[in-house]
Amino acid sequence: MGLAVILAGALERPRLAPRAAMSVPLQHAFLRWRGFMRAVLVFNLVAIVILAGALGRMYEGAPLPWAVSKAAAVSAVQPAPPVAREVPQPGTALAPAEQPPLRILTEGDYPPFNYRGPDGRLTGFDIDLARALCERMKRACRFETHGWPSLIPLLQRGEGDAVMASMLIPSPGRASVAEDAAVIFTRRYYSTPGHFMARKSGAAMSASAASLAGKRIAVQSGSIHEAFLKQRFPGVVILGAASMEDAEKMLVEARADMLFADRNALLRWLKVDREGACCQMIGADYSDPEFFGAGAGIALRASEKDLRDAFEVALQAAFDDGSYAAISRRYFDQNIR
Repeated sequence: MGLAVILAGALERPRLAPRAAMSVPLQHAFLRWRGFMRAVLVFNLVAIVILAGALGRMYEGAPLPWAVSKAAAVSAVQPAPPVAREVPQPGTALAPAEQPPLRILTEGDYPPFNYRGPDGRLTGFDIDLARALCERMKRACRFETHGWPSLIPLLQRGEGDAVMASMLIPSPGRASVAEDAAVIFTRRYYSTPGHFMARKSGAAMSASAASLAGKRIAVQSGSIHEAFLKQRFPGVVILGAASMEDAEKMLVEARADMLFADRNALLRWLKVDREGACCQMIGADYSDPEFFGAGAGIALRASEKDLRDAFEVALQAAFDDGSYAAISRRYFDQNIR
């Protein structure tokens, strides 16, 4: 409203005296002054319009022309702010790239080492230890069960990364795989010695060849344990049994003085079978590799030496921190390393 009044006043013609009362020179001066004032008014009106338009643009959010040029000049002088970067903290490391699961081949039908429980879940000493090793290697494990004869061929064809199925490490006289199979093994993860067992109610005796002369020893016929007795204990009376269960029954029923068999099988019998409560382990382990092998190891393709080494590092860690012994006692009540 104020601007309209100003413009109206500026455009109003000045109040002039009647021409008849003015002299000619005065009239000429007056006309020149009036023309000059009109030019000044027109210039001011144009300036006001330009200024009003600029102010309108500013209120609409657009910068004024001189403000734009000033901002550009300032930005040319001042450096851009630095980009924030995440700096790793001391002692931290980048997470390793995710690796595919390790395919562990096993039989799934050899309790207590690898078998399916009542709920169908794969379990056993081999399985629990494999899971512990994979955890230490920071690798996921995927188990596949196959018949015993197909385990090594599957491994050779690349359809598995490792076999963990209580497979004996090859040794003279105890070759579990062909020499040309291009398969390597880790160090043993459990031993497989022979051992004697006797009834708790029987007469105390040691397990030396001299003290056992004439004693009746139950053993599974055709087994390596029978062969061992024949060679190392020639003075004993060998009672051959068709199966391990039959040999155990001979001892329980006192038809045999002692039983000789795989130590781990005997430990398992003591732990889970009520009849095993009658008996106890006698003497020390017999670990002659010619008869009892070099123990069970993890089988891998010969080209997978790095994976073999990773398994062995993890296995040693499990030995050292007691987790191996805990898994062993879960199934055998003692360490079977």
